[in-house]
Amino acid sequence: MLEKNRELDVDTESYKQYAISLENVTVSYDTKPAIIGITLDIPPGQVVGIVGPNGAGKTTLLKAIMKLLPLDRGRILIFGNPVEKSRRLMAYVPQKELVDWDYPIVVSDVVMMGRYPHIGWIRRPRKVDYEVVDRCLKQVEMSDYKDRQIGELSGGQQQRVFLARALAQEAQILLLDEPFVGVDAATEQAIFSLMRELKSEGKTVLVVNHDLGNAINYYDSLILINQRLIAYGPAREVFTPELLRKTYGGRLAILESLGQRMVVGK
Repeated sequence: MLEKNRELDVDTESYKQYAISLENVTVSYDTKPAIIGITLDIPPGQVVGIVGPNGAGKTTLLKAIMKLLPLDRGRILIFGNPVEKSRRLMAYVPQKELVDWDYPIVVSDVVMMGRYPHIGWIRRPRKVDYEVVDRCLKQVEMSDYKDRQIGELSGGQQQRVFLARALAQEAQILLLDEPFVGVDAATEQAIFSLMRELKSEGKTVLVVNHDLGNAINYYDSLILINQRLIAYGPAREVFTPELLRKTYGGRLAILESLGQRMVVGK
């Protein structure tokens, strides 16, 4: 049985320089560990990829940061404060298959959901809220679809709408769970451009990545994880055959990447 969470004797003041700090974080499902003893600090204004094989705990890590899952042990701080005091600073975009696309709602209303932390659940949206929604739809090039049912859109268009919803929250940290899955090349490039734009605004973007082909190009830093933290650092220093072998174990394939032969997971 895992030891239950206990408060760590940590001076939270020293962590305010970091957007996200994890200290010895362990999370389990039905007593089976999903991530074990993860410790790392992510500075603001970075685009960070989370890389690892299926079942490595990538999505679990995002959900733990959002406090959507209880911790068995450890601590997570957002700009030096507990997650409970920092939820408005974070926006989460889940995997597409976890969304009910048959729910009868139009695109603009989906994006307006991102304004709820600002307007509350009972109050009516104000003029500024509608302006933010319009701006965010324009930012992801979906203004022409604002009155369309969400279920009528393509996979790439749906992903853009959920990114707009996250933008409408005006959060400092965006957590994206496999945003490139099932999207076309144009949407992939649009998401990448958006991540860079957010970085230029000083925001932090944490992305679960399924395709290593662009890992060096897309991310400032990489987190390599297989339940435990394998490596964390600048993408070009971490994305090496040796560390990828350690991350993916025996599940390996050879592919040409960035002009050299790299070992990556299937």
